[in-house]
Amino acid sequence: MNLELINSVACGFIAAWAFWCVVSGKVRDGILGKLIYSTIAISAYVVTTGHNNFLFGPTVAALTLHIALALAGIRHLFMVTYWQRVRAWLCRRLNCEHCAACDKTR
Repeated sequence: MNLELINSVACGFIAAWAFWCVVSGKVRDGILGKLIYSTIAISAYVVTTGHNNFLFGPTVAALTLHIALALAGIRHLFMVTYWQRVRAWLCRRLNCEHCAACDKTR
């Protein structure tokens, strides 16, 4: 795998995540948040499909930034979609003092 392919995959996921944040009813960030996610989605799409100068590929710093943003998107998707169920399952399984007072275990 070369850096351009990794960069394109990361930017593609960033664009998909930001688009999901714009259209999903689960993400309640207000109008300003939706505008920010729209900007991220559009810019990631342009980076993915743009005709960059092929003599200068993506730098390691830009690649690291894109991957970190993609991982933040994965975390955000998990927290919005699955975390409540995973937390309730963990509380049922661990049976600790903190979880004994948790109403999500029942």
